[in-house]
Amino acid sequence: MTTIANGVRVTAAYLFRDEDGTLLDSSDTHGPMTFIQGHGSVLPAIEQALHGHTAGARLHLTLPPERAFGPHRAELVFEAPAANLPPGIDLTPGAALFSGTGDRPAFRLRVIHRTENGALLDGNHPLAGKTLQVELEVLAIEAGQRVADAQARV
Repeated sequence: MTTIANGVRVTAAYLFRDEDGTLLDSSDTHGPMTFIQGHGSVLPAIEQALHGHTAGARLHLTLPPERAFGPHRAELVFEAPAANLPPGIDLTPGAALFSGTGDRPAFRLRVIHRTENGALLDGNHPLAGKTLQVELEVLAIEAGQRVADAQARV
């Protein structure tokens, strides 16, 4: 029986809840996640927990912010003057903006609210600072798959 080790393709059903039990995401909505173990396409804590398990394994993890999406960093919340924002951009609270041009990678920002001078933006991951409850069920393990064949989602 194949066990989860670096380089194998893993398919797992998942359910993510916050510490209050609110459902954040699940494979019921988006289908199972598929990834190559050890290639960093899912949270390292998930890869570590799955290592050595076989198909059919069910795991329940509690991931504090440090093992999930990191602490909420106050320095990533800032006011952007209107002059620095593209004209006609959606500044509805919760809207996602992407910075970066040319060879600079895009950086995701979330609009908190409009201000007198522009908008208050947050560069933290939406789940930063949150403890996550993760339920996983390993559906399949395939050895010898190439990384290019896997489509990682989480």
